[in-house]
Amino acid sequence: MRYRPKNLRDENPEVLNQLAKYNPYIARVYDYPELLLPHPTVENFQELWARKNKDTLGDAFPGKVHIEIGCGSSRYLIEWALENSQDFFIGLELRYKRLVLAAKKIQKQNIRNILLLRERGEFLDEYLTHKSIDCLHINFPDPWSKKAKLKHRILSTEFLTKMRPYFCSGGELRFKTDHLEYFKTVTQTLNQLEFYSIDQHTEDLHQSAYDKENILTEFEMLFKSKGNPPIGYLKAKAY
Repeated sequence: MRYRPKNLRDENPEVLNQLAKYNPYIARVYDYPELLLPHPTVENFQELWARKNKDTLGDAFPGKVHIEIGCGSSRYLIEWALENSQDFFIGLELRYKRLVLAAKKIQKQNIRNILLLRERGEFLDEYLTHKSIDCLHINFPDPWSKKAKLKHRILSTEFLTKMRPYFCSGGELRFKTDHLEYFKTVTQTLNQLEFYSIDQHTEDLHQSAYDKENILTEFEMLFKSKGNPPIGYLKAKAY
């Protein structure tokens, strides 16, 4: 049976508001209306994205569009945005606390080229138009290592095929994980899809030549403190 993740847009906001007394971060996601969409729809996303593009970068938007699925509290996303101020960045995350912490840091640093959504990566395509992504970043997704849960993995043949039309020509997929079985599976899947080509690949990122330009995520910083286990990294071009 094909896995169908829960659509967050089916959630009742009133029920979530009642839960706020148990989780204060549920209420705090509403504190950043120009930065964070806790209940995104295609319409309010496109409206806010267009407004931020114009206000931040002007009518002649010159940069690239980056999207990170599972951005956590945004350390990686912020570093990319600071180093590429001409580009625009969209971060997807599910956990309320991580979203609030991310929004707080972004606002404090007055970073204007980031937009956050509380959304699942499986529904990303519903917000996009064809040829609108220059780089898709997926760092340390849940590997769903038990056999019965493998269908939950985000980087599946189905997802990669579905996302292909949304990449600009020569667009990039960047993927990091400490789960090397998952990494090998994704590598094999990409090699079997004729519209992707892997041009950077290592099963030990921090001991490779690619580490020089690597931006650490929160998880990577934790791994380093625990002995630095090998991390798989790849970059693939979409055609």
